[in-house]
Amino acid sequence: MGGSNAVDPQGGPKRRTRRNVNQNLGCVYCWATDAETGQPCTSRSAEGSNLPYCERHRREGDGAIQVLDHPENHAVGKIVVANIDLPKGYKFVYWGKRCRWRGCKGEDRAMSFRPNGGVIDPTGCEGQQVQFMACPGPSERSNIKCTDVCFGKTYDTSLVGREIETSEPVKKNHQLLQWYGSKEWFESRGIPRTNVGTEAHPAPQRKKKLKSATEGGRKRKAKGQLKPEVGTSGQEHVKPEEDVMLQLTPKGLLVASDLLEVGGRPLEYSIHRLDRERRFAVSQAFPDLGSAEEVLAVPTFQCALGVDLNPEAGSPETLVQEEMNRLHMNIVMLESEVYSQLTARGFFCDSVDPLTGCSMHSRSGSRYSEVYSAHKLLGYQILEANGIRMIPLVVHPQFGTSGYPVTIFSTAPPDILHEVLQAATTQAAPSVGSGSNLRTDELR
Repeated sequence: MGGSNAVDPQGGPKRRTRRNVNQNLGCVYCWATDAETGQPCTSRSAEGSNLPYCERHRREGDGAIQVLDHPENHAVGKIVVANIDLPKGYKFVYWGKRCRWRGCKGEDRAMSFRPNGGVIDPTGCEGQQVQFMACPGPSERSNIKCTDVCFGKTYDTSLVGREIETSEPVKKNHQLLQWYGSKEWFESRGIPRTNVGTEAHPAPQRKKKLKSATEGGRKRKAKGQLKPEVGTSGQEHVKPEEDVMLQLTPKGLLVASDLLEVGGRPLEYSIHRLDRERRFAVSQAFPDLGSAEEVLAVPTFQCALGVDLNPEAGSPETLVQEEMNRLHMNIVMLESEVYSQLTARGFFCDSVDPLTGCSMHSRSGSRYSEVYSAHKLLGYQILEANGIRMIPLVVHPQFGTSGYPVTIFSTAPPDILHEVLQAATTQAAPSVGSGSNLRTDELR
C-alpha cells in the first residue's frame, strides 16, 4: 500500500497517509479510522491537545476498534475487538491524565509515562478504548506493543499519552491483547489467568514448539532441568518439569549486598556479569543497548511484610494488593535515583516495569523474565502457583515466596554501580543492621 495525499480544504499541510498502513501520517491529522467509511479521519487533531485525535474521536474512540463485554467469562470484564482488518503497525495512543503513582485512581490500568513523569491514568476518560484490552491467557499471545513515543511533557497538566501499536495483523472481530506486565498483577488480585479468546472473538494463539524424540529422552534423564521458551511476543517463559526446581550456584557474581531497608521493606541486591544467553536476552529487551557493550545485571529482591505472594498461601487479597503497590512504589523510587545518577555519568541504565512489562526509560523490546533470570543468575528455586503453567514463583532462600524481584541493568563498572546503589538505598532508609526496627527472624 502506498502513501496518499489529500488537500486540506482549510489550507495548511496536506493530509498524507502512511506508506504501509492506511492511517494518517504525523500528528497534524487525527489517527482514528472513521467507523462509517473505514477510512482515515479527515479532521485535524484537536487544537492545543497533545493527542493526535480530533475532538470527535477523542470523545467517541477510534472506529477501527470497539469495546465489548466478554461474552462468556464475566470475570474477564471488557475486551477490545477490531472492527476492520488491522495491519501490523496500526497505531493507537494509550492516553489519560498524568499523575503520580501514589495518587493514581486507576492503578490497575495505569501505564508508565516519561522518566520521572509519573504514570498515565485513563480513569474516567471517555473514548479511551485501549485501556480495556484483555491480557492473553496461558495459551495465547499479545498482539499489541508499547513504543517509546510519548505525547506531552514530563510534568504536563493536560492529557498525555504513550504510543502503542499492533505487533502483527489483527483480523476483523479478533481481539487486541496487551500483556499486563507480570504474574504479580493476577496474584495480587486473586484472579486466575485464563484464556480470553472465544469463537466469535478469537485471540492469537501461542505457537507450540515441536518436540523431538531425543528431547523427551533428555528430559527423562535430567528431570528438573529448566528450559526457557521464547514465544512470538518475545517473552521468556519458564517450563519447569517439577513443582520446585533444583537450586543452582550463582553465576557471574561480583557484589552481594547486605540486607538493606527501602521504604520500610527489607531489600537485597547483587551485581552480576552476564553469560552469552542472558546477554542476548537483555539486548532483545532493550534495543537501544549496544551489542558490543558489557552490561551488568542487578537483581533486587524486596520482602513483602505481613502477606505471602503465593496465592496458595491464603493471604487476604486486599492486603496483598496494598503490599504489592507499596513494593512497586519502593522499587520505582530506588530505580529512578539510580537511573538519574548513572545516566548523568554517561552510562546506560534501565529496568523492566513490573506493571507494564515495558522498559522504564528506553525503547521497549521483548519481555524479560525476572523468574528465569533469578534462577539462572542466583540459583533460586522456582515454584508453580496453583499448578498453572507459565505463572511460576521465585522461592527466595530467606523471603520465600514473599520476594518481589526487579532487575536493574547498566553499563557502569561494578564499583561505580555498587557505589550508586549504596547511596540510593542509604538515602531511602537505614540498613537493617544499623538502627532499623526490622529483625531478620521476622521476615517470614
